[in-house]
Amino acid sequence: MNEDNVIDGVINFLREKNRYRDDFRVLHRAYAKDGDKGIDLKCAAYSKGIISNRYYIEAKGTLKAKDNSEKRSKFETEFRWAISQIILQMKEFSEAACYGIAVPESERDDCLKLMQDNKGLAKLKVRLYLAYKAENGEYFAEEMLPKEIYKVRNK
Repeated sequence: MNEDNVIDGVINFLREKNRYRDDFRVLHRAYAKDGDKGIDLKCAAYSKGIISNRYYIEAKGTLKAKDNSEKRSKFETEFRWAISQIILQMKEFSEAACYGIAVPESERDDCLKLMQDNKGLAKLKVRLYLAYKAENGEYFAEEMLPKEIYKVRNK
């Protein structure tokens, strides 16, 4: 699954999640094939003409590598890049701003290993979106909220 498929899945998920709002808009959508830079997806949900939720999401496609050690190294590098893009977008800390990383569902376990014990990501409430191809052939995603991701232990 490539990055553009992941973004499509997250857009479909967010449209469905916000279907009862007055309006939902994709404010910016990057296309990996075009080499777009910056955050991959900015969306807003509106209630009574006012933005009620903002979404800032960085997406990554399936990582291809020759072996497991190369895959892990490349995955960790790509994950760190995604986090840096999210942090650069953090111009506000409100309950209405949602920050997330989107990856194919197949990358779930690797992502969770890097996120679960990270106190910084937990404090920033970074979400995880897991994209997949639905039976109808469209891309969709599920959302993991901070309470489902972070298992920070007191050390």
